[in-house]
Amino acid sequence: DGIRYSSTSRGLGDVYKRQDLMLFDLLTILGFNFIVITILWLFSLKTKRADFIDIYWGPSFFLSFLIIVLIGNSFILTNLIALMLIGIWGFRLGLYLLRRNLNKLEDIRYVKIREARGNIGLFLTAYLIQIILIPIISLPLLSIVEINNNFSTFLWISMLIAILGIVIEAIADLQLANFKANKSNAGKVMNRGLWYYSRHPNYFGDSLFWWGISIYCFTISGTILIFISPIIMTYLLLKVSGVTMLENRLSKKKDGYNEYIQTTSSFLILPKKKNQ
Repeated sequence: DGIRYSSTSRGLGDVYKRQDLMLFDLLTILGFNFIVITILWLFSLKTKRADFIDIYWGPSFFLSFLIIVLIGNSFILTNLIALMLIGIWGFRLGLYLLRRNLNKLEDIRYVKIREARGNIGLFLTAYLIQIILIPIISLPLLSIVEINNNFSTFLWISMLIAILGIVIEAIADLQLANFKANKSNAGKVMNRGLWYYSRHPNYFGDSLFWWGISIYCFTISGTILIFISPIIMTYLLLKVSGVTMLENRLSKKKDGYNEYIQTTSSFLILPKKKNQ
């Protein structure tokens, strides 16, 4: 009962014990999300809206970590802070996507996958990937659940990085939503606010949050493997479901977007570049 592992523990046996517990927690999260996401897929068959899986992405990390904390009865301050940070990030993102998706047609990505591969193919392509990714990206959180640690300067700095990431992503999403809500902006390039300094400040904020929470967890656990989490998240945002895919569409749809590309940072928030 109580905390199953303490940072004051020593010895190779304790290391193996901690690794076994992390593996158990990872498999627990995998099983939990397989059930939830399969139910969401079945729901999508009825509603014909597969893009609602995106809404679950953020909250899934909070729910997964909450389950592990409850199983281990690991209600220590560092865990509760991580739970709070992941909850704020996840539910803000989920609510934002819910509000956005309710006001538009199904995401064209899911439409094309369904047309090409059918509903089973859609599950294997889009849903199963999330089932696998959630436990892997949750590794930083799993690394700290058994450790009771004191606060340090790096812990406070990492918390501030994570909070800054949440704030940047939230502001960027709000600015974009307000821009799109104005019908006079139809067909125009969003280049105001944070979007003046970055073509994708919301993705940058998302990535910054995951680097912050991973540094937070590394400061507690010292497990370097957990940095696979922000690396994967940043790669996905840059090369898979984020910047690259979105820019291929926008450069064809928005007048002046190619000029915007030439003068504005794609990801990081930086001063404008001179148009060559």
